[in-house]
Amino acid sequence: MIRLRRPSEREIEAILAGTDSPLTYQEVGATARIDSPDVRDILAARYDVDRHEIVLGSGRELYTRASAALADWRHFGVPWLEFHRRGAVAPGQVVATVVCIAGAWFVNPCRVVYADFSSDRDSVAYAYGTLRGHAESGEERFRVSIDPASSEVRYEITAFSRPAIFLSRVGYPLARRVQKSFARSSAVALIDASGGVRNLAR
Repeated sequence: MIRLRRPSEREIEAILAGTDSPLTYQEVGATARIDSPDVRDILAARYDVDRHEIVLGSGRELYTRASAALADWRHFGVPWLEFHRRGAVAPGQVVATVVCIAGAWFVNPCRVVYADFSSDRDSVAYAYGTLRGHAESGEERFRVSIDPASSEVRYEITAFSRPAIFLSRVGYPLARRVQKSFARSSAVALIDASGGVRNLAR
């Protein structure tokens, strides 16, 4: 959804209440299987497939803090982006990001399609998918994991997407830069929220 002015709180609330809006792509939940080469190849034929990974540090305590921060959307503490949600991560929850680019306000609604925050595993993750009005079409997974052998804690963003509106198509290079910038800014936000170590060069 594109606005020439910043959307009002009432408009954003209406978006968050639109839980019946359909997802804009067919491969719902595919990010849960995207590490499979077959699934990745199928998605790559239709979408841009991206993976960004950063080491947060090491230790079970850091993993616990980072997992809690992920569940509380702290990785969306990005200065140039507004994030709107209701409560912690949960399947079916609708969220929206709001960003101003070249004087236009983009409101991008998504719905959480799955979430796994089991305490007895070495990773936690959730994914959300795009709803009608989003500038892109696709799904994005956010994951925090710990290596049982080395205790290394990692934050990973994996996504498949393609332009969904005319401006995203004609401004494709800019849209890709924004996606890359978000991945880096999100990593910084999670590092700061969990007490990790900034080492974004890796």
